[in-house]
Amino acid sequence: MKLMTNLMCVFNVKHSGPLILAVLLTACGGDDGEPGNPGNPGGPPATDISSLKVEVGAVTLTNGVATVNYSVNNQDDEPVVGIPSSTYIAAQLLPQGFTNAGNSSQWQYFTSESCTTTCTGELIDHKNGKYSYTFSAAFDGMNEMSYMPGATQRIIIKIGGDSLPDGTALPTTNQNFDWQDSGAPAYTRNLIVMETCNTCHNDLAFHGSKYNEVETCVTCHSEGKVSSNDNIFPQMIHSKHLTGFPGSLADCQTCHADDETLTENMNWARVPGMEACGSCHTDINFPAGEGHPAQVDNSNCVACHNPDWTMSVHDGGNDEALAQFNAQITAASLSGTTVTFSIKLTNPETGEVYTDSVDKLNFVSSLGIETNWGTSFDYSSNSAKRLTISSDAPDSGADGIYTYQVTGLTIPAGSETDKGTIVVKGSICANGNQLADCELDTSTALVLQASHEFFDTTNLTATGRRVVVSNETCSTCHVLTQLKKHGGERNDAEAQCQLCHNNFKTADETAENPQATTSDYKHLAHTLHAGMRSNYADIKYPGDIGNCAQCHIENENGVLTAALPLNSAVQPLMLNDGSFTSPTAAICSACHTSDSAKNHMTQQGAVFMGTEADATAGTESCATCHGQGAAADVLAVHPIQ
Repeated sequence: MKLMTNLMCVFNVKHSGPLILAVLLTACGGDDGEPGNPGNPGGPPATDISSLKVEVGAVTLTNGVATVNYSVNNQDDEPVVGIPSSTYIAAQLLPQGFTNAGNSSQWQYFTSESCTTTCTGELIDHKNGKYSYTFSAAFDGMNEMSYMPGATQRIIIKIGGDSLPDGTALPTTNQNFDWQDSGAPAYTRNLIVMETCNTCHNDLAFHGSKYNEVETCVTCHSEGKVSSNDNIFPQMIHSKHLTGFPGSLADCQTCHADDETLTENMNWARVPGMEACGSCHTDINFPAGEGHPAQVDNSNCVACHNPDWTMSVHDGGNDEALAQFNAQITAASLSGTTVTFSIKLTNPETGEVYTDSVDKLNFVSSLGIETNWGTSFDYSSNSAKRLTISSDAPDSGADGIYTYQVTGLTIPAGSETDKGTIVVKGSICANGNQLADCELDTSTALVLQASHEFFDTTNLTATGRRVVVSNETCSTCHVLTQLKKHGGERNDAEAQCQLCHNNFKTADETAENPQATTSDYKHLAHTLHAGMRSNYADIKYPGDIGNCAQCHIENENGVLTAALPLNSAVQPLMLNDGSFTSPTAAICSACHTSDSAKNHMTQQGAVFMGTEADATAGTESCATCHGQGAAADVLAVHPIQ
């Protein structure tokens, strides 16, 4: 087929003779000619393009052959003209139960046609941001599939990844359009959104980064298109997440987030089937009856696995029971080396205050306090002071607010005006959706989300030790209460982990990358997510490791906390031979491990494995070039989104 474009008539009237002028006027659609194609809109076409918006106006069928009419604009709604290449994918949807009782709806692939220098079908660039593509033939019979009048159809338009003739780069863009030959579709299949995927993955894209929308993925990874059923989208995507997944595999709503705008919202619970369920429950062979009563097909699945039951065993934790208990630090202060604090226990669902002290509440499995001191030097000791209040009677209190003391904090001279951090952690017991006596055999222990408060010598304070990551950013990938370390109870990433994982932890000076051997939190988190730690080699971080904003938050001035210069409280890396690496170099060299990178840092005043005096002398000049607004600002040279 051919690539069709509009003809534009350009001539100089002043130097044209009468005959030539008449011919040209006729050619351009004069009084006796055919109407011309749509002209350019008012204003120039887009030249500044950071994103593309594709809107499909309509799909028409002529003798069964589809023509899709669409427009392309930039982020400012300016028309994009002269797109050099495009791809068009077509499929139709078989409704739920169509192929057999109990089967979910499924996409049925027809074709993929492309335009580069030539087209499989026919493309018209109307030169005003509007385009029309006519497929090469009728869908009926393509890929040995029958076109079903009245069924929901889908067209995917893929553009970008190349440049306009003037060199303007076009970002890769996929746009799906669902339709019926009678108009808007009455039904379509959408279970998840790409934004959910990209909370862990950054700009997830496949096949040379051409395809970056889940609607595209499910359209092609469908039965009759892929060579193996293992590559049908539900089976494929489940199996790929079986290893290295940072949360509980039982928590289906990590990916299948509850979203009422999705036409197939909660499909994972409503329509159980061997194909999707078996891709996670790999120890079951449904047809053979291995690990489960034999099932010939999916028609009987929902008889036992109704939506309520499915959701109850796949929620990754009992949120309803957890919502019935909250432990709140209401006061805390330091006197000498003793922290005095008060705690209040409530049921947020009802507003009830639990009037008994925690050691008398039979549904509390454990409740503990951890605290450390110091904001000017990232804590004064290598381990938090602890108190288990679920087994200890309070010092005083009544009617739901009880007071306790933690003794023996380390308070270095001169730090009395610093602040401390106090964390409450623990677990409760539940039977179903209700809190229950932990002694009952039917009870299950549920881990609480730990929380923290800052305090000084008089009371609680709004700020304390710097917070550079948040539970919210960590929770985009992890369910924090399901982290396996320390029984799961130490799960407050904002403040709790750092109480013990601080600069007192040493690194192995003999290691190729010492930072990958210390449990100092900042080095631990960086090297762990980068897959650099030998005992966590199977970790495959799903995002771009250079995107600091995936975990880091902004400070009170709106600046990402990964920016230079570092906070003055950041201490050098301590190695187990008694040497030290200066703070900025220790952070940066965790990822930038090459000799050339370290030489560059050394030339700028960094100290590797030197004396503590040298490592804290402040000779690093990294911020000169890599600080905020500088030529190589770390916020600009990292792929931060």
